[in-house]
Amino acid sequence: MRGSQYWVYTLLLWLLASAAFAQEPQAGKLLVESGHEALHLGAEVDVRIQGLQAEVLVSQRFQNTSPEWINATYVYPLAEDSAVHHLTMRVGERVIEGEIKEKAEARKIYQQAKAQGKKATLLEQQRPNLFRQQIANIGPGETIEVEIGYSQQVIYDMGEFRLRLPMTLTPRYIPGVSRRELLPQKVLAAEGSGWSLATDQVLDAPMITPPQQTVQPGRLLNPVAINVQLNAGVDLARVSSASHALKVSRPNGSAAGVRQVQFAHGQVSMDRDFELSWLPVAQQAPVAAQFVDQWQGDRYAQIMLMPPQKMSAEQVLPRELLLIIDTSGSMAGQSIEQARASALQALDQLTPGDRFNVILFAGETRTLFPHAVAAQPNNVNRAADAIRAMRAEGGTEMHDALARAFEHEPLASHLQQVVFVTDGSVGNESALLKLIHRHLGDARLFTVAIGSAPNRYFMRRAAEYGRGTFTEITSTEQVQARMAQLLEKLRKPVVTNISIDWPQPVEAFPRKVPDLYWGEPLLVTVKMSPWPGRSDQRIIIQGDSAGSPWQRELRLPEPGNESDASKTPVLAQRFGREKIAFLEDEAIRQAEDARVKVLPVALRYQLMSRFTSLVAVDKTPSKPEVLTAKERSVANAMPVGSQMQAVGYPQTATNLYWHWLIGAFAALGLWRIQRPGVNCES
Repeated sequence: MRGSQYWVYTLLLWLLASAAFAQEPQAGKLLVESGHEALHLGAEVDVRIQGLQAEVLVSQRFQNTSPEWINATYVYPLAEDSAVHHLTMRVGERVIEGEIKEKAEARKIYQQAKAQGKKATLLEQQRPNLFRQQIANIGPGETIEVEIGYSQQVIYDMGEFRLRLPMTLTPRYIPGVSRRELLPQKVLAAEGSGWSLATDQVLDAPMITPPQQTVQPGRLLNPVAINVQLNAGVDLARVSSASHALKVSRPNGSAAGVRQVQFAHGQVSMDRDFELSWLPVAQQAPVAAQFVDQWQGDRYAQIMLMPPQKMSAEQVLPRELLLIIDTSGSMAGQSIEQARASALQALDQLTPGDRFNVILFAGETRTLFPHAVAAQPNNVNRAADAIRAMRAEGGTEMHDALARAFEHEPLASHLQQVVFVTDGSVGNESALLKLIHRHLGDARLFTVAIGSAPNRYFMRRAAEYGRGTFTEITSTEQVQARMAQLLEKLRKPVVTNISIDWPQPVEAFPRKVPDLYWGEPLLVTVKMSPWPGRSDQRIIIQGDSAGSPWQRELRLPEPGNESDASKTPVLAQRFGREKIAFLEDEAIRQAEDARVKVLPVALRYQLMSRFTSLVAVDKTPSKPEVLTAKERSVANAMPVGSQMQAVGYPQTATNLYWHWLIGAFAALGLWRIQRPGVNCES
């Protein structure tokens, strides 16, 4: 083939590709046939923080600006430990309360209402930190308001309280095979409107891959306002945020630990997680806390206890540090810079007696040394050069990287510590947790969540499975302080073999108390019967610290009045959420179906789970039967600092047709170029 003919074929293929993608709407836009945006989302978040618990109310407004009826789908994140229990839908002056139902029943109720032209809302859990909401029959020009209520845990770490509210997500990498002809025995989920097809490893991929749109300068995308009522219970030295500019005030006549917090600019785009932190004055930093509530004849309690704060130089053991660093495409931008700074700081803390290795992964995994090597200057310098040269591109194949780390056999004299630096943006979380459970051995896994919208559910769970700790870095400015705190935990001994002696039988979570790291408290949630008369209400916690016995005593206070039986109190919600998480983890470890155990707990405490959903239906039909509502997906914002392209091409028959057509012409072109007897010289 002559050169001119070759370029004709190339140009033809390029034109076909351009024509195909011209058929698709701009990624992340919600368009009707006229080309105008169809749905707008706005939200207000109201947060009440009391001690270690936060109650959150998210009010969402979905406005249909098109001339057509619309069914909306919105996939969005919540905190990974959210105890979601409340849903209301407001239609004009009517307020419809949602109900917790078994998932299949809730879906049936929603589909019937949708078919009958009634307005309805269905909220389903896809992951503990990812929810899928559907709203049926939004009329032209109408605004539907949906209110979601949940509680979540306040984190106390290294002397600072923190609360993080997810606002968007980083697009998840979906591993596996999606071509159905390669999986004749596997039925792949077809429901959902996400940008990814289902695969053999992520069956619900279409439900966890919503469209995402880049925020344009000077414009708000999915605007949100926030109002936080903080009652810390102690005098505060500082209230701040690493993610947003704040307006912080102390209401007149309020206690020293009370603050009201709002965004400094009123509304912001939902393009990053919101992190709020508050620091007590030095003299009031807590060493222990106890909370008790009473509901339906049972008592619910939560205890927090700080570990020992002192150590001697003799207690520092030599270690083998394995650094696993994510260099995939989702890390492009600020995330890879944060990862690079974090890894270099970890290398700087190695001592001559330590050993280490570096594992870089994206679509493929690369181990810097064949095995862990001594932390000598030449080895450390070689590792630092490799880390400085990192570039973010490719897929996020975590499985091989973790497996490579667990294959390292440490010296008997060294403590093996795996530090995993990533945004966690994958869809196959369960398979990775199984890998950690089965192959961790005696190592400890410490996870570092990078970026403005990481997958905190996977990162926190991985650290729990790995008997390590979880660190999150929101901005580059946090790298030095947060990594210094993590490295201090890696250096200092933990309290091991922890046991708790209760004065009566209790149901407690976590079921097995994990090792206790420096700067992190012991946090246990329990359900118990009322105390017997004149019983000793002391709780005794024991363990080993650096080879010596360690013991603390706590006394539970008397609960207040019995909580309203019709409303689950926050501590009971927390207990139910912790029990569900435990049962889900056990199902992963034992390769069992969690439904039979989780469903009764979710219904008992009226909580969302994989097997329960919230549904609300307006009994009055509003859409004429002769009209058909269009299916639309609400776009999330791309995380700030990310250099990934917006995603969200719909999986329509037209889309697949064009891709097949391109493939056919590409194959024809290659056959024409490579056909025997054709002269390919120019």
